[in-house]
Amino acid sequence: MKRSKPTALNICIYTLLIILALLQIFPFYFTIIRSFQPESFFERATELKFLPESWNFENYPEAWRRARLGRGYLNSLFYVSVFTFISAMIAMMVGYVLAKKEFRGKNFVFLMFLSTLMVPYETLLIPNFLMARDLYLTDKLAGLIIPGLVSIMGIFIAKQFMETIPDSIVESSVLDGAGEFQIFYKIIMPMSKPALATYCILTFTDKWNEYIWPLIILNEPSKFPVQLSLLYFVDRHATGDYLATLQQAAIISTLLPVVIIYFIFQKKFVEGISITGLK
Repeated sequence: MKRSKPTALNICIYTLLIILALLQIFPFYFTIIRSFQPESFFERATELKFLPESWNFENYPEAWRRARLGRGYLNSLFYVSVFTFISAMIAMMVGYVLAKKEFRGKNFVFLMFLSTLMVPYETLLIPNFLMARDLYLTDKLAGLIIPGLVSIMGIFIAKQFMETIPDSIVESSVLDGAGEFQIFYKIIMPMSKPALATYCILTFTDKWNEYIWPLIILNEPSKFPVQLSLLYFVDRHATGDYLATLQQAAIISTLLPVVIIYFIFQKKFVEGISITGLK
């Protein structure tokens, strides 16, 4: 089969996409470059550095120490992992019921779920805080986990994917004597790995980068997740060119888990996005 020659429209589209990609990549690239600048580096407003004056790898352990990122990493890994696991199980169970079970008012219930997506996140901060306060969850990691465990977006992703699973598989499992939990955990869940991976990546990324809710609910620095540890570093050490360089190193350090998670599960993530139709 002969390949069609690129048209002028295609060339324009590809050129535009390349420019947009570069605009997205350049700030991240210059942040990385700045994070390796030596201690003697002096930033000039009219000068743009594409490479460090010399590669100073000591910036990262120094930034890690000053920002106390070790404790922040442990707190975030615990909080984000627990939240993602529990939230994913809830979303998959509810999605399974909405996709494969018939009951009166199912479409209405799903519509009510979707209608909550129109509520801005900021309007829920005060009600969630009052609930956490009444449950004595303030200044506790549990206060980061319990509010928001039911994810409507996760339910939507699970339902959309599970509707692509043939009903005959579920019906044959029932005829073989399988119970509801056996059907869900041994049949539906293994077949729903792309949707599960999609939701877990989105949730892990969102919660790892979360800033406003931890800032509201936590007071003790020893319980801060990594983003608040970074804020503590910026507030305490926000002067001088070298300290600005250390800040860039600290920022890059906080991005590594998200990048690693995405590269490990990117195949499942793309597959889940394409099947569920999520944009």
